[in-house]
Amino acid sequence: MAQYAEIVEIVAPSQAVSGSQVNVTARIKNTYPAAIGIMAIGIPEYPGLPGGEYINGLYPYQATVNTNAGWVAEFAGYFIMPSTNMTIRVYSYYFGSDGQWHFDDEKTKGVNLAELSPVFCEFRLTDYQKV
Repeated sequence: MAQYAEIVEIVAPSQAVSGSQVNVTARIKNTYPAAIGIMAIGIPEYPGLPGGEYINGLYPYQATVNTNAGWVAEFAGYFIMPSTNMTIRVYSYYFGSDGQWHFDDEKTKGVNLAELSPVFCEFRLTDYQKV
């Protein structure tokens, strides 16, 4: 359970086609009774992905905001869907009075690989007239 920066929701589709851009929004609530700094970090996870990868826009020390007590901050990013099911992992941090960022909460959301459905044309040669 989060102490000061609670991850309320990760907004992302439940499935996506390989190679498509997947938009991610992390909503983090300031549960502290005063304004604090909040940071979000997003990590994609799937087999074969090398360590140290981040979701574009949710990098450490870059996705930060000062937010008032009780407010929800939104942090947006994206990644390109791999050719396998994957997990979005989001971490929240708060900026302490000691001048350091402190880990506070973690949440995940799965994104399944979607298959493309072929679309066939309904056009028939008898559907036109010669002019």
